[in-house]
Parts: sequence; structure tokens; C-alpha cells
Amino acid sequence: MKFTKLLPNSCNFRDLIDNNRVYVDKTALICQIAKDEKGPYFISRPRRFGKSTLINTFHELFAHGTERFKGLEIEPLWKDKTYKVIHLDFSTFREVPSNSSFNKEFMDAFKLSLEEAGIEPTKENIDSPANLLKKTLDTESEVVLLVDEYDAPLTAVLNDSNEFEDRRKVLSNFYLTVKSCDGKFRFIFITGVTYYSHTSIFSAFNNLKDLTLDLRYGALLGYTSEELELYFGEYIDNAVEVLNKKYHTERYTHDLVVSELKRNYDGYSFDEEALNHVYNPWSIVNFFDAPVRGFIPYWVVSGGSTPTFLVNYLKQGLEKYNTDDLQSLLNIDSTVNSAAEYLYPKIENMANLDLFAILYQAGYFCIKAVVDDIFKVGIPNLEVKKAYSNIVLNELTKTKEAKLKYVEPFKDVLASGNLDKIKELFNTFINEFSYETVKNFNEACFRGVLKLAMLTFNVSASTEVMGSCGRADITAEAGKYLYVFELKVTDNSKDIDTKLTEAKDQIIKNKYARRLTDKTVIPVALVLENNSKSREKTDTPVCEIVALEKVSVD
Repeated sequence: MKFTKLLPNSCNFRDLIDNNRVYVDKTALICQIAKDEKGPYFISRPRRFGKSTLINTFHELFAHGTERFKGLEIEPLWKDKTYKVIHLDFSTFREVPSNSSFNKEFMDAFKLSLEEAGIEPTKENIDSPANLLKKTLDTESEVVLLVDEYDAPLTAVLNDSNEFEDRRKVLSNFYLTVKSCDGKFRFIFITGVTYYSHTSIFSAFNNLKDLTLDLRYGALLGYTSEELELYFGEYIDNAVEVLNKKYHTERYTHDLVVSELKRNYDGYSFDEEALNHVYNPWSIVNFFDAPVRGFIPYWVVSGGSTPTFLVNYLKQGLEKYNTDDLQSLLNIDSTVNSAAEYLYPKIENMANLDLFAILYQAGYFCIKAVVDDIFKVGIPNLEVKKAYSNIVLNELTKTKEAKLKYVEPFKDVLASGNLDKIKELFNTFINEFSYETVKNFNEACFRGVLKLAMLTFNVSASTEVMGSCGRADITAEAGKYLYVFELKVTDNSKDIDTKLTEAKDQIIKNKYARRLTDKTVIPVALVLENNSKSREKTDTPVCEIVALEKVSVD
């Protein structure tokens, strides 16, 4: 298919326009921000959400005016002159060579940005970016300062408190100088993933305009449903054609592809009223680039979604959290109540990072709803659920890559319909967990773990699925079968028969097997014995499914 515009392959605004690529027009919002106010502005969003494109758009607008904005919403609205633009992208030097220092790398990057802005760097021997900025502004006025991924150098060294503190001081001094030279700037805009609110980096900015939760700019980054249809309509139609051809079917329609895009890549909301909902732009563009690959995770494998620091702190959280906390972490379909101030890490020292806040800012959680100023926060979509599930399972099982070990067995065994093999597989998997891992597990935690496993291992599964009379613990589709699992947990072997009867009765009473599906429904009662607190022999399983039976509902 021949497309009117090519897909974006760069965050550089000039490249997008000059090469006839799709540019989703956010310029009316950009004009609203930059027209009359100088900031400083700040916005936080997860990686791969278009922050760099936004910064590059500001750069082009302030440096060259509306020359490349023909036909865009801002063209008749923008009347400002052009300026010298200092553009710093901290993601380019977050990793410092062993024979250098962060201060030197920052200095080198800063000097280069000055040259690109048409500002001649001083020949004097300057020892810090802060002093270089001060010296530069002695001879310049009304410059624009754009900072992309300000937090990247800090995030890269979260596990090294000394290096973190060294970098924090350098950055704090730089921003203090920015504030002291406030009158020299026409406009200041800063982006990042994480807002380090207690590091004094931004303490100088008593007038910082934080747009992160601002309702007016909830759709500034990411694609809305309307934008998806408007800018990528022909790519949706192409995906329909490609997928139908691949699977030798006619089931894929425009609406079905949009529905699958929504299920996999939509669901993000960042504003204080949860009114704006956007798709992950990285995932959308990558899907349209190769729809033949299907609705696979893209953000997950882009390199930015599973930073080491997140894994480290998730590990700590799993070790220290109580049963209620673990239940929330393991139930990927649940929401957690939070106030706005708890969504940002309170970084007073490196030992007290808040796991929930990190998961939120990394993009694993988003705002699902707001009720009486309380944010209901949960996982946005299927792509992220798979990413989150994989990380959690790897930590729970201490397996280098749980998915590689179990993905084929889970799919094959469940597709076979053989309950004895399913029981054996579940027990093999569950006993990857150590005593320390499961000591605080309750029934809801085990239910969450099994759901995480199925999702990670490419088995379509849901927890707490509402039926006509109640909620089944887990439903899972594999091959021609739809399983409906009811799970009970006991720490007393004498209660096994009683728990099994309870599970069977619950399935029958609540009609869990009554499903509108073309698959063969298999209702299954499971009983898991958790010996983590009472076992005396170390060679016995920590926990084990001791009963698994098909329930007759005729």
C-alpha cells in the first residue's frame, strides 16, 4: 500500500517535516504553553512517550519560527521572533566513561550545545557548567533553555550513593544559576521520567510550572483515539489487509484492529482528573511499521522500560512488603488508591525509594480514575501487564528468565486438556519459589502469581472474572479449551478435602462454567497447600497443589 505520509522514525521535528513523515499536531497546546510565559516549565512522562519530539518542536519554533509549521495549528497563532536555543539532552551522556567525570561530560555537552546555538563559548578556563552558563549569559540575553531527560544521569547511578550525590550537586548548582539569571531567558522547558522532589535540584525554582498532572496538557504527549484515526487511518487499513492475509481469514476489520490496539497500547492517563487517555506512541508506530508481527510488546523491549534500578527496587519491595502489599503488587487487574503527592519518589536517601512511585513514573502504572481527589492507579494495558508480569516472576522465582523456561510448557500443556499434566506443571512452576518468597502469600497472592505466569507465558488469562452469579478466580484460554479455575489455599493437610469441596460447590453455585464461547469449558477446582510457615523438613515442597479436579456441572 502506498501511504500519504511515512511513519515517524525520528524525534527531530525538522526531519519529520522535511521527509514527509506523520507529525501528530500538538502545536496548539505548544503555543498555549510558550506564547506569553517563559516558565520554567516541567513535565514528567515515561520513556518513549514523545518528550524528545516535544523538545525538538520547541527548538525549531524558537530558533526558526514557523517556517516548517505550514498547515499546523500554531502557524496563524505564533508571532514571536527567533532566539538562540540552548538544547541539552542528558540521555546522551548518562553513562560516564571510567576515565572521566560527570562534570567533564556535562561541560563537553554544554559547550557543544552552545556552539550549535550560535554562541561562542568563552576561552577562559571554566570549571563547571554552572560557571560556564553564568559567563555565557554575561553577553547573551533572551536565550531559550531546553533540557531533555534531566533525570537520566541520576537514574543511571541510583545504586551508587556517592556518585549520585556528586551528580546531584553539579545539577543543583547549574539550575541555581539558571534561576539567578532568570531575566536572561525567554523560555525554559524541562522534561524527565522521574521527579526527584527532595534532591534540591529544582529547589531554586520557586516558580516552577509543573505540567505533569495539568488537565489542560493531559494529551500533550501520546496519541489520543481521535489522533490515531486521523493520522494513522490508512495504516490501520493496511494492518487489516496484512493480518487477514497472514492468517488466511477475513475476521480482521478496521474496528477490530483499533480494538486490539486499544487493548494492547492504550489506557494511559496522566492528568489530575483522568479525563485524557492516550496510546503509547512508540508502540503504535512500531506496530504500524510491521503489522505482520501482530500485537506484540514494543515498549517492553525498547530498552527503556526495564531499567536496572526498577528491578532492584521491585526486588526489595517483594522482600519487605506485607501480605496486603504483596496482594496489590501481584494482582495486575486491581487499582491502588493514592494521593498525588505519593506518585513522586521522596528521595531523602537512596535506601528509601518508594517502589509504588517508581513503578508509576516508569510507566507501569497510570491513573485509571479520580474519586474525591484520590487517584485510582493501575496497569494501563496488556503490553504493560506482560512486561510487569515478566519482571515480577523473574524476581519471585529467582530464575534468570522464567519466560524462556516455561513459555512452551504452559501453552502446550494447557492446550492438551490433560489435568494431570496441568497439575504437574503448576507444581513444577510454583516450587521455583523460595520460602522467603511465599511466606507472606495468601490465597489472593497465589491467584495473582498464577495469572502473572499465564500472561507472561502467552496464555490469555484473567482474574476475578465476573460471571452471572459471581467472580471466578482465574479464566484461561489455550487451544480449544477455556479453563475456569477456583483456587483454595490451606496450611493444614487435614483441610484439603474440605477446601476442595468448597471450590467445587462455589463453581456450581455461581455457575462459573456458564460462558458465551465457542471453546470447550473446563471448570477446575484447585487446592494449594502452603507449608512455608509450618514445614519441618527442608526437602519437602514449600507449597504444592495437592488437589486439582474437573467439576461436573451437568
